[in-house]
Amino acid sequence: GWVAESPTWAPYFDFTGVQLTWMLVGYGFVAAVLPVWLLLAPRDYLSTFLKIGTIVGLAVGILIMRPTLTMPALTKFVDGTGPVWTGNLFPFLFITIACGAVSGFHALISSGTTPKMLANEGQACFIGYGGMLMESFVAIMALVSACIIDPGVYFAMNSPMAVLAPAGTSDVVASAAQVVSSWGFSITPDTLNQIASEVGEQSIISRAGGAPTLAVGMA
Repeated sequence: GWVAESPTWAPYFDFTGVQLTWMLVGYGFVAAVLPVWLLLAPRDYLSTFLKIGTIVGLAVGILIMRPTLTMPALTKFVDGTGPVWTGNLFPFLFITIACGAVSGFHALISSGTTPKMLANEGQACFIGYGGMLMESFVAIMALVSACIIDPGVYFAMNSPMAVLAPAGTSDVVASAAQVVSSWGFSITPDTLNQIASEVGEQSIISRAGGAPTLAVGMA
């Protein structure tokens, strides 16, 4: 983006892993000692509106573009030997579907801040249930994004680096393309490099997670 290319702004956003770690520690301390209304409430409102707006915009775009699903309904990895997740279809499929039901941990995390932003207890049901509904909506958008990108790209992004390019591999992209193609999902190094360039990254190999997959699908 233009910030990364700017000689003025780029240095302010170029930090090492150690620097980022200490910045997160500092932010966590400040967020813990400041009143909720001063930092957490405005931050949460802003992030909520940004997330909801982005997801709604993505949903509208999907309805307009009506992209074709390229991921098959079932692959040979249904037996639990897949590179992305090793495990039987049961119970992991149902745990995934029931994410909202097993997300009580979210309530544990938010219990220290959310109650302080409620005017009365009656608002808790709306916020809690609404949060789970929105999470489900986000999950559906992520699922659609994962299914509309090329299956070869999906497996190249979400498979472990040790599987795609063992230690000592000189050309990681070529190795990843060869391994994924051997699974029956044809992909070329040029395609992987092109997609990385389109999303502004040097590489998309083994960039596992719902967020990177969603970002590539949106792009």
